[in-house]
Amino acid sequence: GDQAGIEAVAWRGGLVAWADSSGVRLFDIESMSRIAHIDRPTGARSSLYPTISSLHPSILFEKSDSLLIGWGDCLMALLVRDSQNPKAASKDGAPVREIRRKTVEASMAWELDCVACSVVPVDRDHVAVLGLVPSHLSPIDVDDSSDQDSKSTTPCQDYSVAGGDNALQLQLINREDGRSISIDKLPLSEGPRQRPGDNSITTANATEFRLLSSFSYPRMDSVAEWEALDATEKDAIGRDMRDSRSVPLKQLPDMQLMWNLNEDICSSGNTIQSEAVNYEDDRSVASNCSVCSDNYVFALSEPIGDILSDSAPSARSPPPTMAVVYSYDAILIQTRDVDDAISYTRSLGKPALALKQALGRRRDVRRHGLNQLVDEFFVALLRMGSCEEVKPLSFSRLKIAAESLPILLGGDSSMWQRWIFMFSRIPGGLFLIRDKIPVRDPELPAFVFELSLEKMLEEVLHGINSKDRDKSEDNYQREKGIVVGNKMADLFLETMRSWGPTSALRRRIQLFRNQQWGLQWHSLSCGSAVVSFIEQAEKDLHRRISQTAFGVLADAHHSSSSTQNDSIRQYIDSSKDSLFDVEHLITRLTARLELSDTNSLSRSPSDYKRSPAIVPGNMKDNAAVIVDSLAELELMRERFDRALGYYLTIGSHFLRDSLYLLEETAVQSVNSFSHTSVTSSTVGQAEVSYNDKYEHVLSLIELHQLSYMLLKRNYSFCNEEYHASAEPPIVALIMLVGLSRAGKFLMDNCSPPEGMVTLNDSDERETSYSGSNLPLDIVAKQMRSRPKLLYWFLFQLFTHKADIYVRFPTTAVPPAEITDLHQIQFSLFIDFSDGKGSTPNESSPSLAGFTADNDTPFMAFLRAALPHGGVLADNVREELEKYRRGAADNPMFARELAFVIEKFGKGTIEDAEQILQLYIRGAKNLYMAVAFAERNTKHSSMLWDMLVEHCTTRDPTNNDVNQSSALGALFGSLLEAAAHTGSDLASLVSRIPEGMSIEGLRPKLIAAITDYHYKVKIHEHVDSILMEDKMSVLRELSHISRRGERMECKKMRTKPEAKNTGLLSKSSSGLLKSRRLRAPSGHEPQIFSMPIR
Repeated sequence: GDQAGIEAVAWRGGLVAWADSSGVRLFDIESMSRIAHIDRPTGARSSLYPTISSLHPSILFEKSDSLLIGWGDCLMALLVRDSQNPKAASKDGAPVREIRRKTVEASMAWELDCVACSVVPVDRDHVAVLGLVPSHLSPIDVDDSSDQDSKSTTPCQDYSVAGGDNALQLQLINREDGRSISIDKLPLSEGPRQRPGDNSITTANATEFRLLSSFSYPRMDSVAEWEALDATEKDAIGRDMRDSRSVPLKQLPDMQLMWNLNEDICSSGNTIQSEAVNYEDDRSVASNCSVCSDNYVFALSEPIGDILSDSAPSARSPPPTMAVVYSYDAILIQTRDVDDAISYTRSLGKPALALKQALGRRRDVRRHGLNQLVDEFFVALLRMGSCEEVKPLSFSRLKIAAESLPILLGGDSSMWQRWIFMFSRIPGGLFLIRDKIPVRDPELPAFVFELSLEKMLEEVLHGINSKDRDKSEDNYQREKGIVVGNKMADLFLETMRSWGPTSALRRRIQLFRNQQWGLQWHSLSCGSAVVSFIEQAEKDLHRRISQTAFGVLADAHHSSSSTQNDSIRQYIDSSKDSLFDVEHLITRLTARLELSDTNSLSRSPSDYKRSPAIVPGNMKDNAAVIVDSLAELELMRERFDRALGYYLTIGSHFLRDSLYLLEETAVQSVNSFSHTSVTSSTVGQAEVSYNDKYEHVLSLIELHQLSYMLLKRNYSFCNEEYHASAEPPIVALIMLVGLSRAGKFLMDNCSPPEGMVTLNDSDERETSYSGSNLPLDIVAKQMRSRPKLLYWFLFQLFTHKADIYVRFPTTAVPPAEITDLHQIQFSLFIDFSDGKGSTPNESSPSLAGFTADNDTPFMAFLRAALPHGGVLADNVREELEKYRRGAADNPMFARELAFVIEKFGKGTIEDAEQILQLYIRGAKNLYMAVAFAERNTKHSSMLWDMLVEHCTTRDPTNNDVNQSSALGALFGSLLEAAAHTGSDLASLVSRIPEGMSIEGLRPKLIAAITDYHYKVKIHEHVDSILMEDKMSVLRELSHISRRGERMECKKMRTKPEAKNTGLLSKSSSGLLKSRRLRAPSGHEPQIFSMPIR
């Protein structure tokens, strides 16, 4: 035995351990045998620690086969194992027996830097040690000066703390390396017994400090404990351990084995600190505008499912609850939870890391609200905090915040309202989150969308005004500002459409698709803008129907939705599903137009609401987006006439910068017109592509029969100043959609004139028109203010609507309105036609030059209009000669004048000479001159003499040495032209002057003769084919005339009926009589046949 007796005892199952002054002993109760004896550690002597009055060993069974020992500065763990040793066989042949013995091995032995008062297990890898750390040097270390500098500490002067001159610490020791991973100094209060002197050492009794833990309570054997439980308790423990164990339980598990310190939030302090250091704001990788100051992109870079996963950790039991007990005080010790980690992260100024910690363990958060953490996240990201130094907000931060909104806000309506308002305070913020704002789930109040739209409109107008004020900027910056302003306006209109009724979105898709099909039908290219508009509208419609909230605050939405619908899904009614009040927004936008003249209107407000007309008010340059918005809003409430009025206002007032280019393009398209390109495009190759976003206006007019709006000069109530500057509706429509599409629309909807209906510019009467047609005389009347567009429109009528403009298949006398338009078009040709036309070059002969298809537009018009009497030939000749001013070599209208003289002249020799001179000197076209000489048989000989003289006479004013070769080439062209027209080449060859050199004369004559022979053969073959066809047709007719026709008649009528009919001839009645006589008695003939020749 030991003189001091037993100091500590531990008992579990069949094992007993006790400690005395000699060491620690283990005893097996089942076999009543001693297992092991461990000597007292060297560091467990009281004389080594002057400040500690007594040492007390701490022993306990942490498992059924594991003993944990803390004594002095020594920490040990002993593992008891069962071993079997076979016993040698006896001489008498007895069987071999196995002797079971228990052995002990040390699984852990470390030297502590404190004097252990009590030890408890924490988990499989860590042990908690409550120890005293002496503050003074021990006598052994006094003489060691080298160690004194490294080990001495300042004596504790605070004697109110328990432990005297010792520091009471709680240390967590790693079993693998004995390193302290955590050291906490415990401030236990001292009792009234300690009254230290001035120079005395205050000692502490180690036996008074105890560490209690929920993982170290006295227990029985694990198997016995398990067998002592009932079935219900076993099932409950089995369910808890099911995820971590695949085999059935046979013993009650130890609590410290079910919990892991490394996987708990309490061990994340170092990780948090290292992450915070990586995102320091003052590092070189982060600037004032950088997002590297915190992990703001965690919600975007990491899968949100991984962040929000609430999968249970591998340790199923809760963390240990420990208590330090002293004679006069006690401390409850708990592991740090997620709220502690969040608080620590917030103290480091990292709200994004704090939010990430909260989201990862959001079910364990108690002291912090997710809404508050989300607010802090966005406030820090958007730099909205009240800081002394205002840091700039970068676009990358704003974009990250916008993309994080639906993830972090989810279905919380109040949070959405708050942050939509906060983003409205940032310039351009609402444009970034416009497609992130929920339109279906959660349900937001209408005023949120109205305020957002008004704020976006304010920014658009501010951008336009600032663009107009910055006159000092260069052209590049100004153009860039215009592009940005237009993009902002388009985004605003797109947002308003996406938040409006879904029926309006469906209608818009229908309008654009109808326009797309119309363009494809007319073989016009469909702009990419039309396709993008359709795709965007379909995307917005799909989002309105299927958008569902998903985010970390979805649970908060469920908890705060008591005043809302029980279901977070909103079922949409297509007629009443606008997210904002359309009528209220129309009122607000109309007030922005500064309608100062509306009070003087003759109509009352009620009449104005019923009227299809609109009030554009005092227009300014920045009001285009407002008028466009009003047009979209009128479409939403199905006032299509008003919407068309606003669209026409846009074309009339805000697109005037393109009017000059539009008119020049219209003139160029007429002057460059060719009959071969009539099926490809209406305006030729000089089309201007713009205003693609207004293409749906044409479909709007056609689908809702709004053509009558285009016939009203007063399509809007407006003041006198605006009335004087406003364009007619047709002109405004052309400015809105462009020449090509407007031309197709007008040609598809134009109709003949409706009697004597006219509209004067000063006429304010409203004329009603039925149907969707546009009388062409009224359309032309509106275009008189723009003669170049009228020039283009009348030529479109001449080209595409010839049946109602120049041909008149149903009447011999054209209407007076048409003949008046012919006179106007003739004057416009004089004013805007280039007068030169497109004629073949003399050096490149072509048979197409002699066909009517190669007429100039002016010449084609004269050919078709002069026979109707609207334009008199004498007046045309007089005007053309006046325009040419008698100059024979003036190319202006040379072909047109020659045509008029030839077709409508007197046929005199003077006219023939003038026509030939016009072709030769004016049009400079030898082929036309030769064709005319061949056509005019009356003066053909004289005309050929003039042609030969023209090709053989030298110019006395020209001293060019190459004039002879030029004359030879000219005469060669004359021979080629004569061959093409079928003239007498023999007589023309005989008139070649002596000495004239014609290059390639022989090949030209051979080609001309060969061509003539081919023409003769073609004529013969065609004639023979024609004769064969005629004979075949005659044979067919003769055969049909000889063929009999079978006829059937009804039963013979009685005599009274015959009196009424009495229409058969005598020969027919005689024939019928003879047939009856030859027929058998009682037989009445039913059918007869009669040959007809």
